[in-house]
Amino acid sequence: MLTKRVPTYAVLLSVASGIVLTFLFLSKNNSGVTAHEASAAKVVTENTPDNNIKQSRQKGFELINPLLSVNPGKESANLSSLKAKIMNLVDDDKRQGLLSSASVYICTFLNGEWIYLNPEEQYHPGSLMKVPVLMTWLKEAEADPQVLNRKISFAKTENLPTQTFKDRCIKLGQTYTVKELLHYMIAYSDNNATHILNENADLNMLKKIFTDLNSPEPDLHDKNYLTSAIRYSDFFTVLYNSSYLSRKSSEYALLLTECDFKEGLLKQIPPTVKVAHKFGEWGDYRMNIHELHESGIFYLNNKPYLLTIMAKGNTSKELAMELGKISKIVYDHLSVGN
Repeated sequence: MLTKRVPTYAVLLSVASGIVLTFLFLSKNNSGVTAHEASAAKVVTENTPDNNIKQSRQKGFELINPLLSVNPGKESANLSSLKAKIMNLVDDDKRQGLLSSASVYICTFLNGEWIYLNPEEQYHPGSLMKVPVLMTWLKEAEADPQVLNRKISFAKTENLPTQTFKDRCIKLGQTYTVKELLHYMIAYSDNNATHILNENADLNMLKKIFTDLNSPEPDLHDKNYLTSAIRYSDFFTVLYNSSYLSRKSSEYALLLTECDFKEGLLKQIPPTVKVAHKFGEWGDYRMNIHELHESGIFYLNNKPYLLTIMAKGNTSKELAMELGKISKIVYDHLSVGN
């Protein structure tokens, strides 16, 4: 009896489909890790040789190997024209003295395509650190939900970093729940609320979140702590994937959609587009050096994407305009067909 030969392309298509289905199954069924997990857990990034996929997995467990994120190991050729547009803008604005450097990381969530401009540059995260602080409290609340109802008094003011962009603040002498303080910290980037939360947070858990996501362990009092655009983006990636916190905690963390800063990534974006974002600023006013950064998840219909921009320049307002221009280029490019 003759055996019908299966075409090679059919075999390859079957294998590729199996990989995709396996990834979707893992993504959908990963409920996030809990506060009881081993403190030795680390993230390992692996490149699979056959399909060039980069996987970030949390190590330190005996019987499981939690998947945090999956992306192609190389930058996307499909986004090369977008990268060229951003590079041209950045180069032009550098020549005009509007900024001294900028790093841009973009990742589309549905297919994992990404590009990264100026990856070697390091920055002071400033208020971007408020996102891992938020994650720290939510991690603790997974073990004890009453943590968010804990009341803390704002008893004294502190000498905190100067903020160019600020709105509402907690009031001296009043008492707030942790949940209220988290809202002030994220929605209004209130440094007073952040200071109180930092003083009462589980710092070991905060440090563990960084090391679990393969970032250097932070010192909240170290003004010279540095990070990169792609490294910081991991915090937003695991929130979107719900691959570190539980489903409920990850959804709650994306109260980042309530951040009221509109001068950067959102400046030239239609107000109908929902964006979960956080900005951070840092400066050495004696040296006239300023940094402004912002990271956000853009819920663009069926094409959600992550955009992180970190920039250095002469003034925060000029840098805010730069963030807005880059964000507009990205939005216009990725919104085609929506």
